[in-house]
Amino acid sequence: MDHIIETLEDVLPHIVPDTGIFHLDHDGYSVINYLYTLDNTFDGAVARECRGLKFDPDGKLIARPFHKFFNLGEKRPVQEEPWDASHAVLDKLDGSMIHPAIVGGEMVFMTRMGISAQSRAAWAVAGPEVKALCADMIAAGFTPIFEFTAPENRVVLAYDVPQLTLLAIRHMRTGAYMPHAELEAVASRHGVPIVAQFDSVEDVHRFWTDARALEGVEGYVIAFEDGHRLKIKADAYVLRHKALAGLAHEKNLLAWVAKGALDDVLPLLAPEAAAQVQSYHDEVMRAVDVQAGEIDAFVSEHRELARKEFALKAKAELDPRLQSVAFRALDGTPPSKSLLDILERAAGSENKVEAIRPLFGMQWQPISTPE
Repeated sequence: MDHIIETLEDVLPHIVPDTGIFHLDHDGYSVINYLYTLDNTFDGAVARECRGLKFDPDGKLIARPFHKFFNLGEKRPVQEEPWDASHAVLDKLDGSMIHPAIVGGEMVFMTRMGISAQSRAAWAVAGPEVKALCADMIAAGFTPIFEFTAPENRVVLAYDVPQLTLLAIRHMRTGAYMPHAELEAVASRHGVPIVAQFDSVEDVHRFWTDARALEGVEGYVIAFEDGHRLKIKADAYVLRHKALAGLAHEKNLLAWVAKGALDDVLPLLAPEAAAQVQSYHDEVMRAVDVQAGEIDAFVSEHRELARKEFALKAKAELDPRLQSVAFRALDGTPPSKSLLDILERAAGSENKVEAIRPLFGMQWQPISTPE
């Protein structure tokens, strides 16, 4: 598992162009991270390290958070994992990964992308014991890695109080993970919360089945002593996360509204997000009702006209996008059905959503999950 990294030059030559991995410069530091993934993005061992590596302006490595690891069963059959090897099963918390680094002579907190709103919030709630642990580990050549959970930093699961929980400690140069027993000793010595550990896997099939059936948690991380790591998420969590991720793009929400699918989505969302989604739905449907009423009135008034004269009237009095709705209403299709068809077609892209916004007047502030 060990891969020696000391400087940028130990990484840059191994980055394959156009695979989603980028080197990004910031004020006082730089980051190597992936922004999107392809099938071959993480084919190489060094590429799997490109998940938030941090360097100083001279190119020296200053932080080495988690390498990229995969879902159980994603890369090879579950039974082929080295279950006989020593490993720990750890709680998978649902927050933001946080690690410290020294920038400009001062210690700062960072997420995978660098200094962010989440890392600043984590710094604000970190106690002296957490910062002392960070300082000690950095001085010894290690990167401690935490999960920041807080009511204001909600992804899917809710946490009552803000907390930084120690997940792992990595040797910066080699990438070796500190054995869990040593990790516990460091956490105990500094009085810092540590991620919960469970029994190792004995019955693989039962572990797989039970983990996926969990409720109210994200899942587990399986950490092997050689640094190999896997994750498994509960099916209920995955479903809720997909629903929440869909709210980053209005077209997804509009599609749910147009197809009448919100009854399946709302129970998966946190109350705040569900309320915003319901409000958007109600706003769109009010606009549909208004437009449908106007089309019904137009058709009732001009139903006796010859079809050519009806067309001339529609062209003169109706928005071009609503003229086909009027004709379909004339032939017996309820205007609300035609209007929902327009919305469903518009949900094909964000540009199409923008094009019909003046017609329906809906507004949406995208909901994004914390980094």
